[in-house]
Amino acid sequence: MSIKRKINPLIAITGLDNAGKTTFIHRLKTGEFKPDFHPTIGYDLSFLERDDFRFDIVDLGGHEAFRTTFWENFVTSCHGCIFIFDRSDAKRINLAKEWLWKVEKWVPKDANFAFFANKSDILPSMSLDDIIDGLELSKFSESPLKSFRIFETSSKTGENIEDCWNWLAKSIRNRIDSKKFVHVHGFEIYDDRIESIIRENLASEENEKDIEKIMGIFRTHSLKMIDSLPHINIERYTAHILKKGDYRAVIYVDKDDPHSLAREIGLSLFFNSLSRINHDLKVDKEFLLNQVKNIVWET
Repeated sequence: MSIKRKINPLIAITGLDNAGKTTFIHRLKTGEFKPDFHPTIGYDLSFLERDDFRFDIVDLGGHEAFRTTFWENFVTSCHGCIFIFDRSDAKRINLAKEWLWKVEKWVPKDANFAFFANKSDILPSMSLDDIIDGLELSKFSESPLKSFRIFETSSKTGENIEDCWNWLAKSIRNRIDSKKFVHVHGFEIYDDRIESIIRENLASEENEKDIEKIMGIFRTHSLKMIDSLPHINIERYTAHILKKGDYRAVIYVDKDDPHSLAREIGLSLFFNSLSRINHDLKVDKEFLLNQVKNIVWET
């Protein structure tokens, strides 16, 4: 049997408070404008399903406390990112520039990145040339990011909302559809005390005992190296080790699986799990188990 991770791409929506992030998501989902949203507290997770393809969307609160607390975890795990700037808010352009370039450093280099010059319906507002100069957007020509686009948008009128989404969704889908299969045999997450809090043996029935043994070998002999090595070969398997904050994940794959793809699968599992950390900073284990079990089996 072969298995392939059913990836629901994560789209991170960033930007300062009052930039129009939540209004954009509402417009995208409903086609309607709603002007009276309250500021997002922390982050808000939702999804958008089109053409039998689901995208997870995280609306990241734009206040300073949320920018410093939540943004990096989500942005480093995303398949696509949007930075929304309120073009009528010239007074905060330097603050927006500071956070735009932090986001650029966090975004995975193969992710798609869109910049919105939003609230284009409001007059007076900054010209696109002034925005490009003020935020130094021309530097994206030197960025290692492989895909970047600028859109002038208005969630009120709907200007360019669908165009942006279609570009983002199509680019991400094409990248995911080009990926090959990876044999995922097991998955674990360890907490800050290096104690296993999630452990899933995903092997087929004939290989279940073999994988149980391999996972046991890792815990007995290799756990002490969890912070020093990116992966460890154990017999005919590879244990890929991923770390974020106080959590470590280990994903068990065949030794001959491409390392980059195996790590991407593991990162998707891991970061999707961390993105659901509760406010008490404990892992939402039920969601994590659902993520791990969300495997498409093909014979």
